[in-house]
Amino acid sequence: MPELIWHDGQIFPPEDTRCSCLDRGRLYGDGLFETTRAYHGKIFRLDAHLVRLMAGAKQIYLQLSMATEELRDAVREPLAASGLPDAYVRLTVTRGVGGHHSELDASTPSVTIWVRPLSGYPTQLYERGMSAVLASARRNEYSPLSNLKTVNYLENILARAEARRGDADEALFLNTSGQLAEAAASNLFIVEGDRVLTPPIEAGILPGITRACVLELCATEGIRFTETPVELQQLREAAEAFLTGSIMEVMPLTSFAGKAISSGQPGEITRQLQQAYRDLVDEETKA
Repeated sequence: MPELIWHDGQIFPPEDTRCSCLDRGRLYGDGLFETTRAYHGKIFRLDAHLVRLMAGAKQIYLQLSMATEELRDAVREPLAASGLPDAYVRLTVTRGVGGHHSELDASTPSVTIWVRPLSGYPTQLYERGMSAVLASARRNEYSPLSNLKTVNYLENILARAEARRGDADEALFLNTSGQLAEAAASNLFIVEGDRVLTPPIEAGILPGITRACVLELCATEGIRFTETPVELQQLREAAEAFLTGSIMEVMPLTSFAGKAISSGQPGEITRQLQQAYRDLVDEETKA
């Protein structure tokens, strides 16, 4: 059973739909999710994902019935049952069924875990790098949702649709201050000289787990880095740029708005961090 669903304690195939149509996640986007990646049958940085999820639940007044330890065991159960060594594992929590949209305590929270084979990104993308366009929407850095991974993902989906219409792989958001924030499904980094820059959390970005790993790796690899506001012109003039995410890992960004970034090829620091990240993954998941 390589693809399966764990829902509130039961495991079943994805075509066996048991989630209510009245779940508040479906009705109002009232929930959070975490996308994780398993290597060698073990989820990389699972605890970091759970910490972010629990912090987000507290921020939206979602009283989960499961403690962090129980969630950890729940996520591992369907992954083990699937028998997949490398997998996409999505953990979704919603406020559950019941209650008017303003009644936050009138329902019982629900937990769903989806495990499926990892498709990943094409190898050629890592070789040539991604292209990006500018999304028409802007990240609202003042919104209480800007740093949360909510199930209301439509803005990101529309941005990705804009990218496809522009023959690009990804879309980048500016925030309301006109500074670069993040991409539709990843965090953004640029390289100026020998220094790595990435927008700060205050720019209205998701505090990515892979983003945090890359900042750790910059420190261990002796690469100078700064979390600082990034202007659009800095991206255009950057020596290198790359994106990060749990599924994509470290992805070169070599083209923006139809123009090459620097040489149009993945840069030396990007390659160094790609390899360092993969080494870190092996170190933590093969143990």
